Amino acid sequence: MTPPSTIPYTIAVIRGGKVNTSQSLKDGKDILVSLTGIGYTPLDILVDTDGSWTMKGRPTDAHYVFTIAESVVDTTQDVEAPWRELAKKMWIPLLLSHDDSVTLDREDMYRLFRQHGLPTPKTLVVRANTETPRETFRELWQTFHTPLMVRPLKKDKENESVLIRKYADLENVLADYHNNNLDVHIFTYKPTRTLSVAVLPNFRGQKLYTPLAVETFSPVTALPRKDHPMRAVFKAGEKENDAIRKAAESAYQSLGINGHASIDMIPYKDGYMVINVDLKPSLSKDGRFAQSLATTGVDVGQYVHSLVSKDF
Repeated sequence: MTPPSTIPYTIAVIRGGKVNTSQSLKDGKDILVSLTGIGYTPLDILVDTDGSWTMKGRPTDAHYVFTIAESVVDTTQDVEAPWRELAKKMWIPLLLSHDDSVTLDREDMYRLFRQHGLPTPKTLVVRANTETPRETFRELWQTFHTPLMVRPLKKDKENESVLIRKYADLENVLADYHNNNLDVHIFTYKPTRTLSVAVLPNFRGQKLYTPLAVETFSPVTALPRKDHPMRAVFKAGEKENDAIRKAAESAYQSLGINGHASIDMIPYKDGYMVINVDLKPSLSKDGRFAQSLATTGVDVGQYVHSLVSKDF
C-alpha cells in the first residue's frame, strides 16, 4: 500500500490539547505509527494545554501547519478549539472529526431511537436544577430493578458511570451529582454480553460499512471498561452478524450523523438493543473501534489512508 500520489502527500496528526489529553496523545501516536508503516511521513503536532503548538520540538502554529499539510487528523476533543474554524476557512479537511453541531446527550439519543421504533432501556432523568424530594428517590428505587446504572446525562470524563445496589448509595450518589450541578441518567443494568462494532461511512464501496463486532469480557459485578479483555466475534453465524449489523446501522441512521462511530449493544429478544453510540471513540489500536475495524485487516491509519485515496 502506498500513499495516493507520486507527490508526497502530507498528513498532519494533531494530538494533546486540554480535553482528555492522555487519550489524545495515545490515539495520535498509534495513527502516526500506522501512517508511517504504509509509506507516509506524517507531521506530529503536539498541542499543549495552553494551546501552544510544537512540531519536531520547535514552536509552530496552526496557520503554518495547514499551509504545508493537505489533510489533518485532529485527535483532540476540544470542539471549541480555534484551529478548527481556521481549518474550515483554509479548506483543510479535518479527518475523523465530527461536525461540532453533534451535541446529543444520552437521553436525546434514546429518544431518537424510540422515535424510530428501536428498543431502549426504560430510563429516568433527574435534573440538577430541580429539588428532588426523598419520596421520588424511594419511588425510583421501587420502580426500577437493581442494580441501577447511574451516570451523567452528558458524557463526563470526570464522573464515570456507577452501579448502585443499595438505596443508601443511591441517595449519596444523586446528592453528589446534584452538588456538582450534573443532570443524571438512570436505568436498570442487566449483566449480559456487551458487543461493540465500528460503523464507517463510504468505505469499501458501501454507504455504511460494519466490520465484525468485538465482545468485552467484564466481571459480573462490574461495568465494561476499556481495559477489560476484548475478543472479536469471529464465530457468530450469518444470522447473528446480520442482526448486529442491522442494529448498528439502524441506530446510526436514526441519529442523522455522517462520521465514524463505535456502537455498543446487548442481546435483546431475537436481536440486539443499542445502548450507546460513541461519536468520538478512542482511535488507539486497543480501543473498541479499532479492534472492530481490525477484523477486516485494516487499522485506523489505513482507514485514514482510505479517506484521502481511492485504494479502498
